[in-house]
Amino acid sequence: MAQPTRNTQLTYRSRRDGTGEKGFSLVEVLVIVAIVGLIAAIAIPNISVWLRSMKYKETAWDILSKSRLARQLAITRNREHRVEFDIDGRRYRVTQGNASSGSTSWTQIRPWKSLDSQVNWATGQTCDGGADINVTFYPNGTADSATICIMDTDNTRKYRVVITARSGRVRIETP
Repeated sequence: MAQPTRNTQLTYRSRRDGTGEKGFSLVEVLVIVAIVGLIAAIAIPNISVWLRSMKYKETAWDILSKSRLARQLAITRNREHRVEFDIDGRRYRVTQGNASSGSTSWTQIRPWKSLDSQVNWATGQTCDGGADINVTFYPNGTADSATICIMDTDNTRKYRVVITARSGRVRIETP
């Protein structure tokens, strides 16, 4: 007995009124629009939260990158380098000193980078400092100890960039 053949191609259904026209009914289109709307209503708030959290992470990684750059340049150029944090001005930059120790003048290596408006920051282990800080990296690989906290607009800590004095190591900590 022969097996019936299956049509595997997708085709539009013919209308039931016998006109032979093909297409989708209004009910089918409305169901699809409702499903797409429901998915968008669920996804859009999550996307905005995700984008905001990416700004915090991006800021932490940029500070880490600039600090590691300053350490590398201090070692290779045999000159002090530092990352200057203007807390009230909401910006930071990398500068080079004029000596291997005890520099008296500083030249900009990387321009000021401003914080995003949705990102707050503070200094200190407890994330409550508001004074400007300059973290100096020395030619022997050591650095000034520092902690920079990346926070949201409600001052909830998201990340801490920690610089260890003895090794000059820079790392990111999450809460």
